[in-house]
Amino acid sequence: MTERVLNIKYQCLHPSCQVFCKKGEFVISESFFNELSTATDDEDTFKSPPGACRMGFSQQYRLIAVQEEGAETEAEGEAARESLGADDPLTMLKAEHQEVLKKLDTLEYQVRKRDLEGLWVTTSMIENDILLHSIKKEEDVLFPVVEKKIPAGANLMPIMKEDHVEFISILHGFRYALQDGEILDGILNTLIVNLRNHIKKEDEEFFHIVDEHLDNEDRKRIAEGMRKMEEEHVPLEPGDRKDKGLSPYSEDRKKLDAEIAALKSISSVGGEEMCCGGH
Repeated sequence: MTERVLNIKYQCLHPSCQVFCKKGEFVISESFFNELSTATDDEDTFKSPPGACRMGFSQQYRLIAVQEEGAETEAEGEAARESLGADDPLTMLKAEHQEVLKKLDTLEYQVRKRDLEGLWVTTSMIENDILLHSIKKEEDVLFPVVEKKIPAGANLMPIMKEDHVEFISILHGFRYALQDGEILDGILNTLIVNLRNHIKKEDEEFFHIVDEHLDNEDRKRIAEGMRKMEEEHVPLEPGDRKDKGLSPYSEDRKKLDAEIAALKSISSVGGEEMCCGGH
């Protein structure tokens, strides 16, 4: 576990420091601070660290305030989010996640009922959600900002993008089978479990990291871009289940199928491709 780093505000208790250096501030590891605290008798005092005193020897400091380094940034992120309310982009994305989770519940009900037509329509709705929410709002609007604002952003994005492509690949494999009157329970269960895990990962981990690094202007710019994507998005219609080719074959779907083909090529073992979403 990474050790906490503390920001310490103090007051020197040496008489001469009432004029020269009465109060100060420094950053120190939690374990070292605990060591300095045990070196004095009073609970609200601690021994000054080496080199801190201008007089060249250890002094007794009174603790004024202690805060975990980085906590201020987190608090600022929370304040910025609250000021925008429902217009905060991360709040908007989390709300959309809840709508997707409701559709997954519907899928589970429909598969128990062996409802081919219902599954055909609901999976089309989920594909629209992935196109608009994951590809356009997240990948095209949010992710470029994250890559610039977060040091590890460039490493996080490929993981999220791979999840998105996998969802479309699995979804296509399931819908191809529906066209033949088959319900592939295993593929659907994989999609439902993976989507739920992905949403949890974003809501509880990824968005939390992003939230700490966005200021008000970042949030407004992202929210505006997301609204523009929503206005320009043309929803895919389910089409007739019995028409081969998953019509209508939109430009969005062509782009995603190209990405799926590239991913499958990388992931193939011994010349055999992944089983889901094969063309």
